[in-house]
Parts: sequence; structure tokens; C-alpha cells
Amino acid sequence: MSRGIVIIGSGFAARQLVKNIRKQDATVALTLIAADSMDEYNKPDLSHVISQAQRADDLTRQSAGEFAEQFNLRLFPHTWITDIDADAHVVKSQDKQWQFDKLVLATGASAFVPPVAGRELMLTLNSQQEYRACETQLRDAQRVLIVGGGLIGSELAMDFCRAGKAVTLIDNAASILASLMPPEVSSRLQHRLTDMGVHLLLKSQLAGSGENRYRYSRHAGSRSSGRGGCGHRRDRPTPGNRAGAPCRVDHQPWRLR
Repeated sequence: MSRGIVIIGSGFAARQLVKNIRKQDATVALTLIAADSMDEYNKPDLSHVISQAQRADDLTRQSAGEFAEQFNLRLFPHTWITDIDADAHVVKSQDKQWQFDKLVLATGASAFVPPVAGRELMLTLNSQQEYRACETQLRDAQRVLIVGGGLIGSELAMDFCRAGKAVTLIDNAASILASLMPPEVSSRLQHRLTDMGVHLLLKSQLAGSGENRYRYSRHAGSRSSGRGGCGHRRDRPTPGNRAGAPCRVDHQPWRLR
């Protein structure tokens, strides 16, 4: 008896996989399990929601129910996987389990939060669900600190600045977009940010945060402080399906079939 394909995740990769499977096989059982609502949205739009005064629900392009009906799927939203038994071909949540012939992990990435004092006060903007949880706080903030001067951090700095907020961008590197391009290339954007009013703290590291305040250290060793809320967006692979509770895998991950 065929047990079908189980896909953990509901982002772009998972949806593209579903579409390609259905092009080849219209009848194989497909089950999607994810921690969020499973509604479709365009993740890059998160970098522009504040200046465009968009709410989280405005980002939805297709509801989970419409997606399930279109591609003949079983969906389990707001569900965290806690255990994967590759030998038995079973995945488990706290109160359910699913058998599979093939398993796909498409959990995407989660935001890295620096391990500093006050990290519990930091906000991450890495999904529609995360934005929904903090949209009022971000919309009402007058001062914003963004940790990380990469592509997403720079986009968010411009967006918050366009929305009329006082923005500080902090990064360890000596220039923005340091992992993507040399300073000679990124300098035009860096000048554009400063012309917009973004305060750049380069060659600096966040040392801690509190209510409306933050502390940072320069590479030379000096310490200073400032005022502002703290936000962050930098991605790292998601090992499990629930923050703080990675799933247990009873097999080597690269041998899952």
C-alpha cells in the first residue's frame, strides 16, 4: 500500500516541489506539514512592508485551503514535527504521526539572533508569521536598530527610513554587503543610506540590549550605547521544525528516503 510523499515545510521550495510532482503524477498522496498557516506569500515583500503600510494579512497571495484544493493535498498547518524515524518511515508531532514512502525536508531558514544579554527583546522578520506577531510594535516604533548589514539588513534600513523612523544599522564588517561584494562596489549604496539618514555602526558588535537601549563594542575595544528598538534578520538553516525544540532523527539525515 502506497503511503505517499510527506513534505515538511510550506515555503517556496515546498510549493515548487508540489507543482512539479503534480505535473508527473496526479494521484500520488501528498501531505504537507508546517508550523505556520501555510498561506502563500512572497518572502522578499517583508523587506518593504513598513514603508508601504502593509499588514501581515495583506501579503497573502493564496490561502492554504485554495492551494490544497488546487493540487489535491492533505495539509497540517500550525504543526511542529518532533520526531523522524527513518527506519519505520514515520514522522511524528506531539499528537499525530504520518507514514511515508518518501520524505522531503523543506523547512527553509530561521533568523540568527546574537547570543547577547537582552536577546529575548529582539524581533526577527523572517516570515509572515513573525511579522504578524510584531507588526504593531514595528509600525509604532520611532527608533529602530537593525543588526546585520547584508542585503536584507540594508533593504530593511532603507524601508524603515522611508517610513520616517530613526534607523541605526550595526555590522561587524567595515562596509555593508561585505560578504557579497568589495567596498568599492557597495560604497554607493553605503553613501545612499547615510544620505537618507541611516546611522551606520560598522566594525562594531552588539553587546546587549534592553528596553529602548542597546550597547555595542567597537573592534578597537571601546564600548558605547544608544537608544532604539532592536530588530534583526539574518538567515541560517533550520535544523528542526520548532524554534528551541529541534526534532529528533533516528537515522543519518542524508540517508532519509
